[in-house]
Amino acid sequence: MTNSSSVSTEYDTTGASSRIGYGLTGQVSVTDHFAVAVGGYFRKIGYQFTTSVTTITNVVEGNTVIPTPSTTSTHEDTRAHAFDFPLVLRYYGKGRHTPGPRWFVEAGGAFRDVTGIRTSLDSTDASGTLTCCTNTPTHPQHNNAIGLVVGAGLQLIDPVGIRVIPGVRYTRWETEVFDSFTTHTQRNQLEATITLSF
Repeated sequence: MTNSSSVSTEYDTTGASSRIGYGLTGQVSVTDHFAVAVGGYFRKIGYQFTTSVTTITNVVEGNTVIPTPSTTSTHEDTRAHAFDFPLVLRYYGKGRHTPGPRWFVEAGGAFRDVTGIRTSLDSTDASGTLTCCTNTPTHPQHNNAIGLVVGAGLQLIDPVGIRVIPGVRYTRWETEVFDSFTTHTQRNQLEATITLSF
């Protein structure tokens, strides 16, 4: 009969990022149909990461081998601030001096900077005793990232002159900020935007 032990490790990540961000944007007309737009947007990102280690020890009682499991776990809660800065060239389907709504398409690049990383780490031993908390910030794979941007939208102008600009934008980030075990920052980012301008 054998009484050797076996150990298995399980990783699990749950996203904890906010789906809503906000910021400022500006636009400069280059020609009647082309314009350059730049923005700065803030959003909260984060995740919860759990590591569970299960040890199964075969205990011999009489002539019977009884597998006896014991599990220890650690739980990491990491939050951070992400600042995105897109720079795009827009093409408008109607000249800027022509009244009425006009559609546009855009393409360009974006820069992301991640700051304010905060981490809380607690652990639970095999007897269920909770130990809390270690607050050493997690070190990200990359503190910043570069992305490619494409999008489209519609510019509406009310009688007062306020511009309401709904749009959609897709960003493909070239690197991941967090990249460890089951934790991966989303590299494909699809956004619905609404801008108020004067």
